[in-house]
Amino acid sequence: MNQANNASGLKKSQVFNDTDLIDEPQANQSAETIKPTQSFSEVEFVCEQTLAELPESISDSIAPSKPKRWSKLAVLSLISVGLLAVVQTALGLMESFNQSPWLFGFYATVLGIVSLWAGVGVIKEWRKLANLKKVADHQARAERLSQSMQMGEANKFISPILAKYPNSEAKQQYIQASNKEHNDAEMVMLFDKIVLSERDLLAKKRVNRFAAESALLLAASPLAALDMAIILWRNQKMINEVAAIYGIELGYWSRIKLIRSIIVNVIYAGSTEVITDLGTQLLSVEMTGKLSTRIAQGLGGGLLTARLGYQAMNLCRPIAFTSNNKPKLTQVHQHLLGELTQFTSSIMASKKVKSEDKVKR
Repeated sequence: MNQANNASGLKKSQVFNDTDLIDEPQANQSAETIKPTQSFSEVEFVCEQTLAELPESISDSIAPSKPKRWSKLAVLSLISVGLLAVVQTALGLMESFNQSPWLFGFYATVLGIVSLWAGVGVIKEWRKLANLKKVADHQARAERLSQSMQMGEANKFISPILAKYPNSEAKQQYIQASNKEHNDAEMVMLFDKIVLSERDLLAKKRVNRFAAESALLLAASPLAALDMAIILWRNQKMINEVAAIYGIELGYWSRIKLIRSIIVNVIYAGSTEVITDLGTQLLSVEMTGKLSTRIAQGLGGGLLTARLGYQAMNLCRPIAFTSNNKPKLTQVHQHLLGELTQFTSSIMASKKVKSEDKVKR
């Protein structure tokens, strides 16, 4: 009985190989691949890679919010105020007529001129706002036509848009290249690659110019309030010119709607500090103190202006950008760095000349 228990309690012998004697943590460490050392020869390469990825990821992660509709109480309030103004005006005209027909005629003439001016202005603003709203419909229709093998519809879609653009070499080239044998998808592709590519190039040049101007102005500005005024002034003018390149005339309300859409799609919170750090790191070899901070602020403001301009291009373009032709900040931040570096060199040269003059005196 005892022998049976001893036999059952004994375990079979185990044979361990050399590889089994290695501890588990050591095995895990040996299994990990050894990463090669990374070295960066220039700080500009780090800034180029980081700045190229940061603003794109910020804008892509934000979904546009749905516009809020007015409440019934707000609509009733506006209607009541309008009726009150009409009744008050009518009572005033009746009272003036009882006093003097000449006074009534003068009031009626002035009121008619003001009403006509206001009516014409409202109609113009409504048309401009409607033209801006059509861009989203154009982009959706162009997306559908780009997959269509039928013929005829693309010409009806492109002709009104083409009529808004000035005569140019690209426009004449498109007219010569297009014919009745092309289907809708081919017509849209030709219009995009020939005509809109020219519009894109003009818009990019305009955006780059405004971005460089904003960067230099912010770098030279000593006041934060002045910085904000410069950003608002330059960006508003840039948006108007970008919209005009794509054949869109902005009015007051259409400009507000476009700016609101741009702000919804672009958020700058948090990236200012990152860009400031990168700019300070980039110019740490040559600049110190306040000068480095101003240059970094100019770089951040210039990139913000460029991002707003590219978003305005996206919202005004009749055919939406693809991943291949979508403008990116990698095409503008090198230009900004060059402008700011030249600006820094000129400041340092002027300071050096002044210091030498003081020493001579």
